[in-house]
Amino acid sequence: MNDERSHRRYTLLFIVVCAAVLLPVVALNYLLGLRSLGGGDVVLEASSWQQATRGITYAPPLSANRPFKSARLFDRLPEINALVFGSSTMMGLTQEHFPAGVAIYNFSQTGNELPIALGEAEFMLRTYPGQFRLVVVPLDWAVGFLYRGAGLAGQVVVAPPDAAAPAAPSAVPVTQQLQDALSLPRVKNLFASLAQIARSPAPVAAFRAMFFAGGTEDYRCADGTPARDFDTIFRGTCTGFRYDGSATFANLEPVAARRVDALIASAVVPSSKYAVDLIKSGGAPHPQVLERLTQLARAQHARGGRLVLILPPLLPGMERAFLVSAQLGPLLRRTKQDLAAWAKSADTVILDAGPSERYGCIATEFVDEHHALPACYARVFARFWRASGEPPGATAKAIKLPAGLYAPD
Repeated sequence: MNDERSHRRYTLLFIVVCAAVLLPVVALNYLLGLRSLGGGDVVLEASSWQQATRGITYAPPLSANRPFKSARLFDRLPEINALVFGSSTMMGLTQEHFPAGVAIYNFSQTGNELPIALGEAEFMLRTYPGQFRLVVVPLDWAVGFLYRGAGLAGQVVVAPPDAAAPAAPSAVPVTQQLQDALSLPRVKNLFASLAQIARSPAPVAAFRAMFFAGGTEDYRCADGTPARDFDTIFRGTCTGFRYDGSATFANLEPVAARRVDALIASAVVPSSKYAVDLIKSGGAPHPQVLERLTQLARAQHARGGRLVLILPPLLPGMERAFLVSAQLGPLLRRTKQDLAAWAKSADTVILDAGPSERYGCIATEFVDEHHALPACYARVFARFWRASGEPPGATAKAIKLPAGLYAPD
């Protein structure tokens, strides 16, 4: 009988101890999860901070950056004369990749498909005629955007976010959020944050900043650039966007050389995300996309500006693997042929950076198969500007490169 009572007491004590440990973990991680949803006030606060400091930051969540990028665009509008559109494949493109006299804002956003990017470009050129001497638009075949017609019908409006906009509602059930709060990555992140708070000279203030305030104190990145974290993850890592809109990719590791062959082998499988749209479309770019590109090029040229179209860089060797594939090679060659023919008819040059090894890019200048870091973009654009022989604001007729696809031999 006594053994049974002891067993019950032990079980009850075990439950109490577990609850005492787990409940604070769940509560704090759940609170951090809610804060990561962001909101209009956080977006504008982060944008104002970056405008004042030219530092590195972003407003949560990192994967939905259109509100923050829109706020930044309108803060930067009086001082820029060039815009970069597109998806996250363009986030490695920085101000340093453009000659003097060209002031850019990189408006690329995570998951931003080509039809939407075209709508953004059309809106900005229509609303601010003559301001942008250079507009850069990617033609992403590898992630399928070049072949899709979604979003072609409606007009896109680009506007700064509303300060009163609430945080994005979570579609995830509360039970799943609680399970996520107990997941190993979340728990590790929490304890790392608590350790950072404990080391702070003002732990109470640091705790309040982490769980209740809008952002951390300012700190310095390795190159001396100021940074401030408005989200609860990747703190102290200089993750986010630079003043020019480009991304630091500081939360991601570069591709190791030993992984290249495996990544490429999985990419050329017909069921991979890089092959599905290529196969479905038969390699033909969406005709309405090409028509909108024609109108965009004409509008930009008519105002004395220039439209630069680019096939974004891919992991060295990846495009070559597609071209030698019996199933995928003919489809990708058709894409290139159709684009070359269109570019000639539109009197436009397309910068083909897909075979990035031709420009000297290496695996460690990528974070995965299709996201190039600034070092690769520096190689690509340095060679392109030299080949063009003219400043990037020149009209199409002044460019020395013939209309069509450009890639070095």
